[in-house]
Amino acid sequence: VVSTQSTGDYPWEVLQKAWDIGIMNSTIAEEYGGLGLSLLEACIIQEEIGYGCTGMATAIGGNSLAESPVIIAGSHELKKKYLGRMTEELLVAAYGVTEPHAGSDVASARTTSRKVGDEYVINGSKMWITNCGHANWFFVITRSDPDPKCPAGKAFTSFVVDADAPGVTVGRKEWNMGQRASDTRGVTFDDVVVPAENVVGEPGGGFKIAMKCFDKTRPTVGAMSLGLARRATDEATKYSMERKTM
Repeated sequence: VVSTQSTGDYPWEVLQKAWDIGIMNSTIAEEYGGLGLSLLEACIIQEEIGYGCTGMATAIGGNSLAESPVIIAGSHELKKKYLGRMTEELLVAAYGVTEPHAGSDVASARTTSRKVGDEYVINGSKMWITNCGHANWFFVITRSDPDPKCPAGKAFTSFVVDADAPGVTVGRKEWNMGQRASDTRGVTFDDVVVPAENVVGEPGGGFKIAMKCFDKTRPTVGAMSLGLARRATDEATKYSMERKTM
């Protein structure tokens, strides 16, 4: 932990151990090679890792954030292809929603997609994306209806985008105030072509999928924070027993 805080190096060794014992990708169904753990069990895992280091917990838990929309709304083929590979070897994925001007306000996203034949073309950028620099694939939400009057529930389409697709450019690593074990960057999509089978859920339904995803993943962030609070309390209590004032 001390090393990653000072160097910002990605903790591959720790992630490998987490993957080996099954606490990464823990909510992927057994059908696709995962453990199929419940949200409660995922929260317990994140709380305990958060007790040790929330940066490590973020790096380890980042996969679940990217995987959740695929678990919720992806086709069987999409799940088999992208969730299956996560359980076959150590890989990381990234959740591409936040944008430079809008934060995590999904309805204000400006990254666009347009359908061309049996494919979609994506243009835009995302920012502060966890695991971005090492991702094998991204979950990306885009505005697919340019009409500003179109309601959010029908205006956005989400995709799985391979990180090595032509036109995907990853930015520099951000030097966070803390949690430096977590890789945080921006990513740009410049005329990135994605096949129609990589649409997550129904075209136009991306906003609703993102909201459902937050329902499933925000509790684990709270659990991680609880682990940090426990650690802070324990450290403060320990110091109070050692401190000499007079």
